[in-house]
Amino acid sequence: MPPAGRDATVAVARCDDYTPEKVDAAVRRAIELIGGIGRFVAQNESVLLKPNLLQGQEPEKCVTTHPAVVAAVARILTEHGCRVVIGDSPGAGIVYSEANLRRAYSRSEFAAAADETGAALNYDTGSKVVAYPEGEVMKQFSIITPAVEADAIVVVSKVKTHMWTRMTGAAKNLFGIIPGLEKPVYHFRFQDEYAFGKMLVDLNECMKPRLQVVDAVVGMEGDGPQSGSPRTIGVILAGSDYAAVDTVLARLIGMDPLEIGSTKSAVERGLLDPEAVRTVGDDPAAFTVPDFKKPSTYAGGRTGLWRRVVQAVVRRFGRTYAPRPGVIASSCIGCRKCERICPVHAITVAEGRAAIDLSRCIRCYCCHEMCTEHAIALSRSLSGRLLARLLG
Repeated sequence: MPPAGRDATVAVARCDDYTPEKVDAAVRRAIELIGGIGRFVAQNESVLLKPNLLQGQEPEKCVTTHPAVVAAVARILTEHGCRVVIGDSPGAGIVYSEANLRRAYSRSEFAAAADETGAALNYDTGSKVVAYPEGEVMKQFSIITPAVEADAIVVVSKVKTHMWTRMTGAAKNLFGIIPGLEKPVYHFRFQDEYAFGKMLVDLNECMKPRLQVVDAVVGMEGDGPQSGSPRTIGVILAGSDYAAVDTVLARLIGMDPLEIGSTKSAVERGLLDPEAVRTVGDDPAAFTVPDFKKPSTYAGGRTGLWRRVVQAVVRRFGRTYAPRPGVIASSCIGCRKCERICPVHAITVAEGRAAIDLSRCIRCYCCHEMCTEHAIALSRSLSGRLLARLLG
């Protein structure tokens, strides 16, 4: 049985490609399978539609939620009589400004989705402190204004692998409501992916998104969330519980849900019973991609005693095992995104090129995540390669 007051039902709706008609039909079907839009929002409510914007990339790069999915959800909400605002704070390292928002909305084609559906785009770059005394690791958050002022939040995420959290989906997507240049503070404070997952659970429990829709038509595999490769999965997911949705999502891409820090934390707090998660609609087994390429930082996939040994070794020798970021000088344009995002100030830019002090680096890979020029390469030391071979 799921915990009292929580619904662990997740809808799975086939969607072969991003043809607008197919996406619209799949999103409507998924939401209807879990009770219809009226179950989650009321007429005349203001709704923040929170996609994965990161820093705004063209849809074909598979970095952002596809605009066809954003438009489909926005259309359903506006038809229901809601006032819809599409908004996100671009990824850490990006100044949270109106100019940067306009560029990101344009490149991701969210601006076109807003025009098409009558939704508004957020340009308010303010934030407010929201108290959460019940939090396990965070008692308050700085949250972008549209998320604080909305009556409801609907999350429209994109399935991607992630160098730091292994997977980004429903729970991780909400991290975007933290103002951009404040995100490095969280990476500095929570330097273990499981500790970071505890923070994400606090954030989701604090802000309580009412509905989760996941763009899993085409996901990103490999070194996501920005430098991986597109991989077709072929579904839209929908549910009310972020941890239940992420449980189904992890299984679709061949991961154990308990490898994901936020899901593990939700289970430990009694917020989720993975065995109680049920799906409706299409059979998820028909869309599971067991060979979905994991990030180069990934050391999961084992079971039982061996897995526990592996995890203990990786945590004990994390800095040795973990790939090290390095600058590809010929690709670096000196934009300073990596310098701004680094939570421990291990990166400096001089004469138009970035340099990384590996003695200070905590292997959070924020620099790799935010580099649109793909000028941050990851490699292991000799001892790291030997350890990786042992663990493989």
